[in-house]
This record gives sequence, structure tokens and C-alpha cells, in this order.
Amino acid sequence: MVHRVIAITLGAAILLAAVDAAQAKSPAARPQTKPAVAYNSSQGAEGFLVVWVEDVGDGSDIYAKRLFRGNGLPQGGPARGGWQVIRSSSFSGSRDRGPRDDPAIVYNSQQGEYVLVYSEYVGDEDGWDVFAVRVSSAGYSRTKPRLLGGGPGDQQHPDIATVTVSGRLEYLVVWDDNAQDIDEVWAVRMHSNGIPRGAPYRLFASQYNATDPTTNGTAVAWVDDRGGDTDIWGLRLKNGLPNGTPYRLQGTDNEDFNPRFGEGPLLWNSYNSLTGIDVHGAEVYNNNTTRGPNVGILVPAADQSWPDAASGIMVFADNRSGDFDLYGIRLTNIRSRGREFPILTDYTP
Repeated sequence: MVHRVIAITLGAAILLAAVDAAQAKSPAARPQTKPAVAYNSSQGAEGFLVVWVEDVGDGSDIYAKRLFRGNGLPQGGPARGGWQVIRSSSFSGSRDRGPRDDPAIVYNSQQGEYVLVYSEYVGDEDGWDVFAVRVSSAGYSRTKPRLLGGGPGDQQHPDIATVTVSGRLEYLVVWDDNAQDIDEVWAVRMHSNGIPRGAPYRLFASQYNATDPTTNGTAVAWVDDRGGDTDIWGLRLKNGLPNGTPYRLQGTDNEDFNPRFGEGPLLWNSYNSLTGIDVHGAEVYNNNTTRGPNVGILVPAADQSWPDAASGIMVFADNRSGDFDLYGIRLTNIRSRGREFPILTDYTP
């Protein structure tokens, strides 16, 4: 199968080139990419769980590590690695997996657990599909992965948010689908036990590519190429369905990609020919609009990619060492507070 050439052509090409260069420069290094973070708010167990993609020799998979509450520093220090979240051998009848990618995670305080969504390559016929798995507060899968979006074409780049239904926290999951030879945004609602509430449905489609969606439960945003370059567009939601018309949510004069609502601000990447891949942020108001100019949160010479945030901590991948490692920084709204700090590094300075 010919895999998707997504709308964020420049940004995606730069990221792939950076990963390839890191692997070529340091064969022993293992890039950690595409981090996502969630905050465990349950009393007595507060703390962060960060997940990411890494290949330790058996194809890319999803790994996790805990961060201390409050300051976000890594438990065990930045030199201690993570663990594999999904251990397929523990589920009877599990098939051999393909590479896994695109993790996103959310915490459900009522259930006392996380839910992880991700994409997985299932073969040449169906390409990439989207799965979900319930994850214990300790960071290990507690159920067999469940297929959410599959079939012809590629279903990739999922994101997940909690929604309140009759006083209970349930879930909305979004992803992009190219089965119609143009990227569309699809969605599915999930009960608190991880079982889908009905079939997946098309959330947004047009003559333009809409890829890499993100949701906070009451809105969805995506990368849109209708302007010639790529910007971040949004759509308000009601009960998981479109409510209004699409609008340009944010963007810079350069290519914009990798949007994430996180918990609070809208974060995304933009490419600058002088500083590389930077992180930008904008405050999101109750009506799911942003106001005023966006803020460059991180713009040093290295690439800072795939930002995500929870409870005042932003995580990202940074290639200042020559390969991608994981870093964090504290945020107040969309302003950085202090300097960035390492979460996971597997190189010798």
C-alpha cells in the first residue's frame, strides 16, 4: 500500500529527515518521538504519565514513564528508560502486532485509569488502523487493545478527550482517514468502560485535506491546507457532532502542524528556516476561539517537536543531542516558566 502523503508536507518531511539523520549519526541512540502526557488527579496518586514512540529493536512501540506531580520531573531521573505499555503476550489469542505510532492519552478520575489511543500498521491490505486500550494508573495496559477505526485506507493520528454524559466521564476519539484519497476527520464516542457508543462517523470533510486532528471534547482542530500552506482550523462540537462552521483557529506565516489541545492551551509546531521546528501556543477560551497573537514558547536552534501539555507541564521531543530525546517545561497559561528539563535522554553528553 502506498501510505499517505499528508497535507503537512514540509513539516512532515523535516521531522522525518531529522529522525533519519539522528539514527544515522548515532546508531546506538534510540530516538524518542511523539510524546503525549496526562495527569493523574486522584488523591494520593497524583502525578503525570508521559508516553512516546520508541524502537528498541523489535519495531516501534509505545513506552511510558511517570513524572512527579507539581514539578513534572522524571521519576528515577532522565537516564532511566521507560516500559512497554502494551504487552501483547499477556492477552490470550493476541495476534502478532505491527509497528505502533501516534499515541494520545487521557486520565479518567472516576475510573481511576488512563485510556491510550494509537495507530498500528496491520498489513498491506488495510494499512494503519486506530486502537484504544485501558491503562492502569501505574501505566500498564489492563485490557486487550480494541479496534476503533479500520478498513481500507489509513486511519492515523488519533486524539482523545473526556466528555461528561449524565455525570459520568466518557470519551471522544478523533483521527484522520484517507480512504477517499483525501484526508478527512472521523470520530467515535466511547463509554467509560472503553466500548464504543455506536459506529465511527465522519466529523469533517471538504475538498481540502484535514489531517492530524486534536480534540478537547467540545471542539476539534486539525491541519488544513486550503490556504496554500498549512494552518490550524477548528470546529465546535455538541455531543460529539459538528456545531457551526469551520474557522481558521490559528497559524503562522510558515507551515503549521502537530496541533494538540492538551489540558488548556492549543499547542502546535511551526517551521522556521532559521530556528527549525518551534513550539507555538495560544489560549483557548470557553467558546473554543483564540484571541490575540500566538506565542512562541520554544524557538532555540534545535527542533522541538510534538508538543503536548497537562496540568501546567508541556512535554516535547528535542534533537539538540543529535537524536530526539524527551524534555519538559513548566507553563503558566501559554508562557514558559523556568527552563526546559530532560525527561528521558539515552545519550552521553
